[in-house]
Amino acid sequence: GGGAATAVKFIGRAYPRITVTVLKDAQVLMTTVSDPTASFQALASDLTPGTYFFSLYGEDNAGRRSSLLTFPVTVLSGVTTEVNGIFIAPTIAVDKSQVKKGDDIGIFGQSAPFANMTIQVNSEETHFVNTRADSAGVYFYNFGTAPLELGDHTTKSKSSLLNEITSFSSAVGFIVGTK
Repeated sequence: GGGAATAVKFIGRAYPRITVTVLKDAQVLMTTVSDPTASFQALASDLTPGTYFFSLYGEDNAGRRSSLLTFPVTVLSGVTTEVNGIFIAPTIAVDKSQVKKGDDIGIFGQSAPFANMTIQVNSEETHFVNTRADSAGVYFYNFGTAPLELGDHTTKSKSSLLNEITSFSSAVGFIVGTK
């Protein structure tokens, strides 16, 4: 057809070679696949002008979903609105649901290649540790549980790369016990 597109173009990074899903007002609108550097683009066209809440999430190489990144976009008739600088939060998992106090728990997930990872472990005192994702965007950190109290804890992570920073991942829980 003629005329300019009424569209939104999403540009950002997630994890390498994975599916990024775009939702419009909580309904799946489209998916796209990121490239080996974790960059992705998605063009949502044929939209009706108006203000929508768009959400994006990534699914990592193990099928874990990131937390949702949601923002309002006003779509104008005949205009392609570009939303760039999107950086999908990392995924996170732990290698055991219960750990003996003093032993290590492995905290891992996926982000962009070589991203700097900040991992937060919630206890009576909040602990922060840093690690780096590898060339596939995978990160792994062995966290020593000696400073943690017995009981329930959660951990979450965020990524930074080239002066861009993600929001936090979803939180995952684990128990520090005596066995």
